[in-house]
Amino acid sequence: KLRDFQQNQPDIHLLEGHGNIGFAKACNLGAKAAKTKYLMFLNPDAILQPGALTQLVQVIEGEPAPCVAGARLLNQDGSEQRGSRRGKLTPWSALVSMSGLARFEAASPLFTDMHWERRIVPNKPQSVPAVSGACMMFRASDFWQLDGFDQGYFLHVEDLDICRRVIRQQGRVLFVPDAQIVHIGSTSKANIYRVNWSKAKGLVRYFYRFSNSFLERVIAMVLAPLVVAAIMIRTVLIRLSQ
Repeated sequence: KLRDFQQNQPDIHLLEGHGNIGFAKACNLGAKAAKTKYLMFLNPDAILQPGALTQLVQVIEGEPAPCVAGARLLNQDGSEQRGSRRGKLTPWSALVSMSGLARFEAASPLFTDMHWERRIVPNKPQSVPAVSGACMMFRASDFWQLDGFDQGYFLHVEDLDICRRVIRQQGRVLFVPDAQIVHIGSTSKANIYRVNWSKAKGLVRYFYRFSNSFLERVIAMVLAPLVVAAIMIRTVLIRLSQ
């Protein structure tokens, strides 16, 4: 069906024959083939809402380099989807999120949820630590200044990684509330254990990559196994509940 669609759309270039090389590597491959000023990464199960593309371009145009802009992801019922905008990822914030400790956020800021979908929606673009790779836009020059997505991640966390690198280079990560997409989610037939194991490995890679001191590396060594365990236990519980 995709090949048939492409035949009637001369502007669409279909890259194939490379197998399942992972999200980051595939995105970089597509970006290298593109000859445009802007690069937009959009999940195949995401539906752009009217004006979303224009909103993202306008925000990017007004920002110094480097910059990445992310859309507001919506569930099919219109609610904001988890992951649209996120706080800073650390071993502790990941553990709080994955283990359910975020339910105690009202009791202590120690348990602040790194996922911000329950916060008030801003009325203009907002600087955030991270947006979702399900829909993000770069100037092509910025993307390659950042060396693209880190291909050491197979699936998951590569979006958090590149957002962190934007900020490291004194750039901004922007959540654009008026750029909206409906993200269906969970459409892949991939094994959930394999997918979440890939996420767990990606998080561990991220923690060690962005540990800037001996103390941070020690914290990562202590908490990373707990994060992995929380992810896999949660995966089992989800599977058992289905």
